[in-house]
Amino acid sequence: MVKAGKKEKIVKTIKNSVQAIKISQLKKSNLTKGMVRVILFCWFIPCLTLSVALFYSTKTKTNHQIADTVNTSMKNAAEICRTNISVAIEESKKPSYDGIIKDCYNDYLEDKDDEKMYDRISAYLSKTYAYSPVISSAILLYNMKTPYQYYTYSNNADSTYANINEFKSNGLLKVTSVAKYLGTGTKLVNVGNHLYLVRNIVNSEYKAIAVLVMEINKKYIFNSIYNVVWSEDTLAYVDDSIVHEPSCGEKDKAEMLSYAKKNVLNNKRIDEYSLEYACNRTTGLANVSMGVNDQKFSFIVRLDRHGMLNQDNTVMYVCIIIAILLIPLLFAIFYYFYGNILHPISMLLEASEKIKNGEYGCEIKEAELNNEFGTLIDTFNHMSISLKESFDRIYAEEIAVRDAKMSALQSQINPHFLNNTLEIINWKARISGNNDVSGMIESLGIMMEATMNRNNEAFITIKEELKYVDAYLYIIDQRFGNKFHFEKEIDESLMSVKIPRLIIQPLVENMVEHGGDVYGNRDGKLQIYKKDNSIHIVVNNNGNINEKDKENIDYLLSNEDVDVDNHHIGIRNVNRRLKILYGEGSGLTIENPKDNLTVSRIVIELNNLPN
Repeated sequence: MVKAGKKEKIVKTIKNSVQAIKISQLKKSNLTKGMVRVILFCWFIPCLTLSVALFYSTKTKTNHQIADTVNTSMKNAAEICRTNISVAIEESKKPSYDGIIKDCYNDYLEDKDDEKMYDRISAYLSKTYAYSPVISSAILLYNMKTPYQYYTYSNNADSTYANINEFKSNGLLKVTSVAKYLGTGTKLVNVGNHLYLVRNIVNSEYKAIAVLVMEINKKYIFNSIYNVVWSEDTLAYVDDSIVHEPSCGEKDKAEMLSYAKKNVLNNKRIDEYSLEYACNRTTGLANVSMGVNDQKFSFIVRLDRHGMLNQDNTVMYVCIIIAILLIPLLFAIFYYFYGNILHPISMLLEASEKIKNGEYGCEIKEAELNNEFGTLIDTFNHMSISLKESFDRIYAEEIAVRDAKMSALQSQINPHFLNNTLEIINWKARISGNNDVSGMIESLGIMMEATMNRNNEAFITIKEELKYVDAYLYIIDQRFGNKFHFEKEIDESLMSVKIPRLIIQPLVENMVEHGGDVYGNRDGKLQIYKKDNSIHIVVNNNGNINEKDKENIDYLLSNEDVDVDNHHIGIRNVNRRLKILYGEGSGLTIENPKDNLTVSRIVIELNNLPN
């Protein structure tokens, strides 16, 4: 129980803490009022001011944004278109790389088998192009007379045999004339509403043996241009030839053609990209030109000017205002919550972690905080101080109790007579020539010196402990003579290790008093060795343990406070001392593993040994 004086001191401390908390409440702001001030000055007033300013600046910013958006959309669309055309060109190279057409040609020159050639060529064209989204149809024209025509059309491009017939009627002559001067290159040829990719198939001597004509799926190739943002209509050119006409009215179409002639057709340069954007109050026009395969592709897009400018301005203004005002609002909220919530919480967490790690009594430094967290931190500091005082008191009491128990246990084995008396008796025995008595007295003196412990040493080395054991064994050897046999197996590297004093001699004494066979022979053995991370001290004897002995051993080695006579106090004290010094996991065990063998064992972990 806490004494009256201490109790009054604690009560006084609590009263002072409460008074300090009340005073601190007057100095600290309220969380709700602080939040209202932040919203007022960091949200409402800036919103009102910026709304007026944004009303006059949005129109100019919108125009620039539209121009950037159109240019970016046009460039991205052109890049996709370029990629699609490059894919079509790569598709046209497959017959040259595969070598099937050349092999068929060479075989035909030898066997003149038209049907065989037709089957092989048709199968190859169908396998290669029948499912291509880029190619509408593929036609192979050999530079020799054959009774068959070689073609295929793509199922993915919605192409039919009508495409083949239209090519024969309108495109064959122009394509073959272009192929004569094409060499090993490729070229896009526009015929009416169809766009063809032409490529010669040459033999090993680079002589043209056939012409591969692939109709481009314009819907797939130019799809990205049709989908330019705010696009109403599109006009497309390959070099100076129109490959796609706009579907708008004649007036708008004439405007687009005039714009193309002025801004696109007059410029013969083939650049990677050329972008332009222009608009008036009602019309917006944009063009993009790019070079692909040494040919110029140009696209003119008519933009929906009303759609660009007639957006919901109110929504646009609100979105812009919210987006801009979120920045100072977020900074203000972050600053306020960091100073009034996050920072106090982090201080509490840091202090709690210190207490968790054993730093009792740590305090949080005083800071200008809101009322709620100020009270919480003051309470935490008071709790931490009280916790430290409690732990200090408990620790001091435990140390005192342990020291008292150690003193009480050790005092039980201290002798009640003086060593000086033995010295006098030893001197007279030597004068009388009785060396055996003198040796026994000297051994007894050594044992008395160990029990008296004039230097107050709780721990001694194993070497010194064995000196007391040897003194005891000398006396026992004189007592029993030839009926006593004892061996020692000791790891010499452990001689300097310190252990609690007088824990081995009681085990040897217990072996002498309770061991032996029916003839009175006492055979014992002391082993001291290291195993894993522990020191093992083992005493064996040739005795047996009956059921009653087992009950007595369990009784003596129990943790309960039991009454024992002086005859058994040695092993009980050893067990109690080990548990006090090293915890409940340590102590003494006595077992009878087989007939005529009793084993007393002490195990001490090296980590728990004193330096």
